[in-house]
Amino acid sequence: MTSKNYVRGFTFVEVLVALVIIAVGVAGLVSLQSHFLKSSVRASDRATALSLAQAHIEDMRFQMYEDLASGSNTESVSGKTFALDWSVSPQYFNSGWVTTGDANLPNPLPAEPDAKAVAVTVTWTARGGETETVSTEAWLSRFEMRDGGLATTAPPPRNEPKVTYTPGAAPEVVAIKLTDDSNATVYQVKETTRPTPRIQSKGDKRMVTFDTVTYDQATQTQRVEDFVTVDCLCKFDGVQADVGVTPQRLTLVDGQLALDPDGGTQVTKMVGVPADSNQLELCDKCCRDHHDNFDMVAEGNVYRHESFGARMPSGDHRHFRWSNGFLVQAGLGENYLESCRMRRVDGWYEVYSDWQMHAVTASTSDYLVNETSAANYGDYVRSVVRALIKGEPLPEPLNDRDTTIVPGAYQFIGRAIYLDDMTNEHLATVRQAITNDEPDWITKVPFYEVNVTLLGEWDSSLEAVATVTNEEISTIVNPEEDYYGNYSRGRVQAISGGQSTVNIVVNEGNSGILGVAPIHPNEVNQTIASNLTVTVRAVTEDDQTNLYSISGQFECLYRKVTGQGESWEACKKNDYNGLTISTSDLNISCDFNYVGTGGTPSYSCSGIRQGSNLTVTISSTAGNTVFEPSTITVSDINTNVPQDIKMTVNN
Repeated sequence: MTSKNYVRGFTFVEVLVALVIIAVGVAGLVSLQSHFLKSSVRASDRATALSLAQAHIEDMRFQMYEDLASGSNTESVSGKTFALDWSVSPQYFNSGWVTTGDANLPNPLPAEPDAKAVAVTVTWTARGGETETVSTEAWLSRFEMRDGGLATTAPPPRNEPKVTYTPGAAPEVVAIKLTDDSNATVYQVKETTRPTPRIQSKGDKRMVTFDTVTYDQATQTQRVEDFVTVDCLCKFDGVQADVGVTPQRLTLVDGQLALDPDGGTQVTKMVGVPADSNQLELCDKCCRDHHDNFDMVAEGNVYRHESFGARMPSGDHRHFRWSNGFLVQAGLGENYLESCRMRRVDGWYEVYSDWQMHAVTASTSDYLVNETSAANYGDYVRSVVRALIKGEPLPEPLNDRDTTIVPGAYQFIGRAIYLDDMTNEHLATVRQAITNDEPDWITKVPFYEVNVTLLGEWDSSLEAVATVTNEEISTIVNPEEDYYGNYSRGRVQAISGGQSTVNIVVNEGNSGILGVAPIHPNEVNQTIASNLTVTVRAVTEDDQTNLYSISGQFECLYRKVTGQGESWEACKKNDYNGLTISTSDLNISCDFNYVGTGGTPSYSCSGIRQGSNLTVTISSTAGNTVFEPSTITVSDINTNVPQDIKMTVNN
């Protein structure tokens, strides 16, 4: 008998059914993947739009209050254009909050409203062609008191909105948490606006201004400390009674920082007067008050630190003038160099004790934008202040600041930590708070964390690899020759492959804040430096193709034409609203860097592969702006291309 083996297979119908099932599943998977990609892109776009809106509100927060106005501009991020529109509406308090058009407006109407309500809307075209928008709002308050009152003293009860804190725009402004408790949800925050150097137009004397804001989340109140540091030429006017005053300073009142009630007391001591009429108005007080006597030395409340043996017989610190390249002590009847730190008290600038710097940190701009490294820097600031209070060695500088970049231009940042003198009782109270492990001990300390990017001296160890700008601090308004009103410091130009050390050096005293040469022998060697290693990667990682850049700075002037004729001014930050820098190669993006008033803006299109053909276009949504050139075209690029842009804003 013969047996047969049967092999079971798939019929044609079964194969067709299986194929249909697989096709349906694959189609669903493709659809799901497509939907996921769209959702991911939209989420990223919304996050970018919200970040732009919040950043714009933060920019407005540091504008002059009277300059806040509605407007619009566009921002380009990763090749996508976002349109920003913002409205500013005045808010007046008159038994309640009212705005324009309300029947209950104050009469007469104040020159400036009590607050301004800001609404920012960001619009963009999503993938697929739909129009997307996000909106955010804020209230910006007019500061009525800038005298450094108690940070935690709530204002009298009024039916008005509470102060809302918005974090600083890192890396220009860094918010330092005033607590050691990493889990705290309610705490104080301290931040300082970027110092703004100004050169007196009729002379070479300098004035630097900035604010320090301490915000208390528990009471939603804030203290604003308005500082100005001035550079003067003075002459002695003899010892006089009850004319010159003692320094203003912060001390502890009921456990909280407040102005010393004994500050600004008239005493008998040497006084001075401005040497000539070519001095800043604030030099009247600076020359008069910036002198010490024996009683002030005994009490530890002096303007300038100097050893007892080096002081004058009256107890005054010595004053100097430059002669043949040397600092020579000035005598009666001679002019002398002076610099004063001043702070607004009850509406007036009063002379404060000198600045005392203790640490400097140099980093890239990106370092302080990164959440982790920014938190590490905040920890470092608190550690430095703690060590100073306890009289211990300072902590080691942060060791994660070194950077690797490709050829292009990058703005670096320098930040310094200052600590004021305290009375023995004040110092003992803070030390005890540290011993008791009080997490908010630093709220009792008069310290300041300041952006000194535009004030320090920068250098690079190997300029063939990377250079760094260190231009003279000056205000130039000359359309025929110089064509710009600012200067640049700390901008690194990566040129070729290799390593270089970028360094910043800052003077410890008032001259460090002013960015001027020392005016006292003690300042000559009293400097603090910080550096980081810059590695330039000038070739691609895959095929070792050389990389190049197109970069430069904006030399900008604001042109005004009136009935009296034509005049020129240096451009302000608002003049760059609506600026767009785009490229014909979607793989290349261009960065715009604005270091603030006093700093020259710049741009950089980095990481361009050798042999690329590229066109860079500079434009603005503002119709009154002209660029020369407005386009930069490069064919078969084989070197870094420097190209400055002349920008004219017409009124």
